Amino acid sequence: MKMNERPLVLVPNSLRLSTSDGVFCGVTLEPYVLVKRDNAPVAADDVPEEGAPEGYWQLRSRWYRSTIPRGGAVCSVHPEREAALQCIVCLRCKVAQHLSYHCSVECFKSHWNLHKDYHQQCQSNGVQENGYESGFKTGSVAGSVESWVEVGRSRTYTPTQDDVGYVLKFEVCIVGKAPPHTMPDPMKVQVVQTTRVRPAPNPPLRHMVQLVPPSSHTNGRFTLLTYNLLADLYAKADFANSCPAWSLHWHYRKKNLLRELLTYKADILCLQEVQSDHYLEFWAPELQKAGYVAIYKKKTAEIYTDNKYAIDGCATFFRRDRFSLVKKYEVEFNKAALSLAESFTNQSQKKSALNRLLKDNVALIAVLEAIEPGTPDASNRRTLICVANTHIHANPELNDVKLWQVHTLLKGLEKIAASADIPMLVAGDFNSIPGSPAHSLLVKGKVDAAQVNSIDPLGFLKEQKLQHSLPLLSAYARMWEANSAHDGRLAKQKQRLDQKHHEPGFTNITKDFKGTLDYILYTNNSLQPTAVLELPVEAEVQSRPDEQLPNAQYSSDHLALLSEFMYLNR
Repeated sequence: MKMNERPLVLVPNSLRLSTSDGVFCGVTLEPYVLVKRDNAPVAADDVPEEGAPEGYWQLRSRWYRSTIPRGGAVCSVHPEREAALQCIVCLRCKVAQHLSYHCSVECFKSHWNLHKDYHQQCQSNGVQENGYESGFKTGSVAGSVESWVEVGRSRTYTPTQDDVGYVLKFEVCIVGKAPPHTMPDPMKVQVVQTTRVRPAPNPPLRHMVQLVPPSSHTNGRFTLLTYNLLADLYAKADFANSCPAWSLHWHYRKKNLLRELLTYKADILCLQEVQSDHYLEFWAPELQKAGYVAIYKKKTAEIYTDNKYAIDGCATFFRRDRFSLVKKYEVEFNKAALSLAESFTNQSQKKSALNRLLKDNVALIAVLEAIEPGTPDASNRRTLICVANTHIHANPELNDVKLWQVHTLLKGLEKIAASADIPMLVAGDFNSIPGSPAHSLLVKGKVDAAQVNSIDPLGFLKEQKLQHSLPLLSAYARMWEANSAHDGRLAKQKQRLDQKHHEPGFTNITKDFKGTLDYILYTNNSLQPTAVLELPVEAEVQSRPDEQLPNAQYSSDHLALLSEFMYLNR
C-alpha cells in the first residue's frame, strides 16, 4: 500500500473551535482537528478537502445552522454584551430593531447622537410613529423541534447576517476518495457547536462639519481622507493582549474598515499601513469595484509573516469619475539617505547617519487631473492637483529622522511646484505631535534652531536648509477660525481641538500614547477647506474607560480624518 493510501484518522475528541469571545457575523470560524497516520501527526491543512482532485483520503466538512433562534437581544454598539434597554423612539419610528438595543444607560447616553440620526432618517422617509412592537424575546421557541440547515462545505466558515441569533454546528470526518462512495461512519464524525451568532458592531458614524456658509455652488469641490489602517502584521504583534481576538482578526477588521471607508464616500483616499498582500488580494479589487483607481508604494524591506514575505505601504485611491492620473512619483527615504551620506567625508559620520536614517519609510505622490473644472473661470484649462501620501518613521526617540524625512518630502514637492503651479495636498501619518519640529516645518515653513539642536545628536540637521516655500496649512486647524454660525456643531468641535496648535485632540490611542499624529495639509493660496469630518471624544470611541484602539467598532488604532476642499480663483 502506498504511503498516501494508508488510512488517516481523526484523533478522538480533538476537534476545537475557539469561541470564548463569542461568534460574530463576518468573523471567520477556523476549527482545529488533529489528524494522524500510523500514530504520526499530519497537518490538517495538508489533507485535501472532499471533492478535490488530489488525495486518496480527504477531509469532509459540513456547517449547519439551527432553525431555532437562541437567546435574547444584544447591544447594538457592543454586540458581545446582552441588551439591557431599548430605545422606544426607535421602535415608534420603525428603525431596524437591532439598532435600538443598548447594554447600559451610559452606552445609550453616549450614543444618543446615533439615535437622533436614525429617527430623522426614518421621518424623512415618511415613516409614521404609529405604534411599536418590542423585540425583547429570550430563549427558544416553545415546542419547536430543532433541525439543521446546511450552510457550508469548507473547513472555515464566515457567519452571515442570516446566521445572526442562531447556533452553528460543524461536523468533520475522513472519507476515502476512491469508490464505492459511502456515507461516513457516524461513530467517526466529530461535532462541535457554537454559541449564538451575534451581529457585528456598526462602523463609526461621523458627520461633516461645515466651515463656510452653505452654498448652492459646489461644482469642483472634492473630499480627501487620510487613514492609517493598522496593518495586520503589526496588529497581531502589538495588540493581541488588549483587543478581543475576534475583533482583531483580519477577516473582521478588513470588512469593518471597508464599510467605514465606503460610508465616507471620499473622492481621494490616502491610506497608510496597507499590507502588500492585502492590497493585492483585498483593497485594490474591493475599492476598484466601488469606483476607485488605485496606486501603491510599499516600504523598501519585507518581513516574514503568515508563511510569506509582506510589508506595509502607502496606497492612494481616487474616484475614476472625478479624477484621472497624470503622473506618479515614488519617494524612498532610504535613497535620499544614501545620497546624503555620500556628501559626508568622515566615514564614521557617514556610517552613523546611515544607521540612523535607513528606516524603509516611503511616500507616494500623485498628480491628478479633475474631470470637471475646479472653478467657473477654469473651463478652458486643465484643473490639476498634487496629492502626497506618506507614513513617517514611528520611533518616538528619533525626532531627527522624522524631521529629515518630512524635509526630504517637502523638497520633492517644491520641485513639482516649481515646474507646475498647482494646488497641493499633503496627508498621512507623520508620527509627529503638534508643535514638534516636523509639524512646525510643515505648517510654519521653518524650524527654530533651538528645536533642531535639541534633537540632532549626529549634527547633520544643522547642515540642512530646514525651510520650504509651500504655503501649507492644516485643514483641521482651519476649524478654529471658522464662524460657529455656519454649523451648530462647530462650537463643540472646537473644544475637541488642541487649544495651542488647534489640531485634533487625538488621532491615535494606544496603551502608552494618546495624541495627534495624522494631518491633512493644503496650499492656502489655491485651496480652501469647506468642511471636515467631526472629531469624536474618547467616550465615543471607547467601549469602556481607558480602552485603547483598535476595538470592535474602530478597527484601527488611528482615526480617519477627512476634509472637503474648494478651489480658489487664481
